[in-house]
Amino acid sequence: MEQIMLIKNRDQLKIISDPLRVKILMLLIEKEYTGQNISELLDISRAKIHYHLKALEKVGFIKLERTEEKNGIMQKFYRAVAKSYLPGEDLFPYAQEISSANRVALLNTMDRVKERLMKAPDHAFYEFNTLMPIMIQSEMKLTKDKFDLISKKMNDLYSELNELEKMSQDDPNAKWYYFGNFGFEVAEPFFGEKE
Repeated sequence: MEQIMLIKNRDQLKIISDPLRVKILMLLIEKEYTGQNISELLDISRAKIHYHLKALEKVGFIKLERTEEKNGIMQKFYRAVAKSYLPGEDLFPYAQEISSANRVALLNTMDRVKERLMKAPDHAFYEFNTLMPIMIQSEMKLTKDKFDLISKKMNDLYSELNELEKMSQDDPNAKWYYFGNFGFEVAEPFFGEKE
């Protein structure tokens, strides 16, 4: 699976602007699923899920990972082709559509964070012999170039995390951890102006 896929045309942008398709894509980023699996997880009819799977597959966001026969029925397992989907430079004339697609994606990501938080083991929040969970919130007044610099550093950190994960694959002491970060311009500070 690629780290990032660039959204190159308006058709792809329209596909990923649909909230249900983003939910399906988020699931398929995490692991492979059949249309039936997704139908049960989202409590939506199989026909509707298959329609959206075909739309996502047509623009290259997902691919057929494998097939498996079960009780005489051929099951198709789909998987996302990348962990992140970002608009390419050619799409900047469609700024409003990009904004809508990114808002939908961010809201769905936050919903998945809430799910993981509620399903996390209790000891993840009270182990005193290790660092507590990472919980950082901040509002900062920065220039755009400083924000871009921080964004690049965060992306570099995630690349480093990917390398560390590869080195930990066969370690019996390795555990699963969830990481996420968000950063975007806001209209006004929520925490109040700093003195």
